[in-house]
Amino acid sequence: MTTYYETYGQKVQYLASDPPAPEIGQVWYNSTSATLKVRSFVTVNAWASAGGLNTVRASLTAAGTQTATLAFGGYSPSPTWMTSSESYNGSVWAATPSLNTGRNALAGAGTQTAALAFSGYGGGYLAATESYNGTWTTNPTGLNTARSSGGGGGTQTSAIMLSGYDGSSNTPATETYNGTSWTSNPTGVNTALRGLAAIATSASSALKFGGWGPPTSSATELWNGTSWTTNPTGLNTARSGLGGAGTQTLAIAFGGDLGPGAGLTATELWNGSTWTTSPTSLSFARYNLAGAGTQTAGLAIGGVRDALSPQYRGECEAWTGTVAQTNTVTAT
Repeated sequence: MTTYYETYGQKVQYLASDPPAPEIGQVWYNSTSATLKVRSFVTVNAWASAGGLNTVRASLTAAGTQTATLAFGGYSPSPTWMTSSESYNGSVWAATPSLNTGRNALAGAGTQTAALAFSGYGGGYLAATESYNGTWTTNPTGLNTARSSGGGGGTQTSAIMLSGYDGSSNTPATETYNGTSWTSNPTGVNTALRGLAAIATSASSALKFGGWGPPTSSATELWNGTSWTTNPTGLNTARSGLGGAGTQTLAIAFGGDLGPGAGLTATELWNGSTWTTSPTSLSFARYNLAGAGTQTAGLAIGGVRDALSPQYRGECEAWTGTVAQTNTVTAT
């Protein structure tokens, strides 16, 4: 009888317990449970209904994960710039202390319990930065370039702000935050846009995609902490006002606006070099929404729904992507 070793050129590991971080394709025998196990991928790639916001809104932002999210700011349209803040536990949203400065089209960074709010529009273009640690505190120093509709991400002590609209034109300005103050980078983005999506894990690793010039854009750029590089291929569907989640190497883009009031359901996945259109989409078209989480566990939050009343929405959807799982075969 042919053995596993003869077929694959390696022996099955004989372990008393499962390895703490098995790699995809790894095979082992757990002697305690008498099971043969293999680590593999399972592809789900589906959106499902999630708990809805208490306060409907668009042009908001969010920080955190799919099951521990903080959403703040936005447009309702009354009030037109909101201070409202809510936290999500994977099932329901609960009100949290409000922002000090009402704003929409803002950017954010951090986690559910340690977040950062910056930029936006609130009767004027804003530079104001606020930190959240259970309550919102206005920081002594704000952005160097006041703006709205740009992108941001990172952590409360290592964040980035990029592009957006400064009241007269789309700005390429890039700034990084060290927990105390913002520093303007000598080189800005290659394509200055508003209404884009951005993802960042820190001030030195970011991804920007989509936006409006005009027209709508598919442009994708990567940030290495010093400069932006335009990726040879952009989104498959150019759009603005879209949501995003993930990291610089594994991301998801969803929803958005094709043109004035033409919302999208389309979802795309990023593998670090190219975007692939997913066969599954949001349940309804929406734009000016927020995103949180990862490529395997994302969250679409609020937004504007086309041609329906009311247009401003509180519905949220949870995304489950390709995830790793351990399969077992009982050995006797």
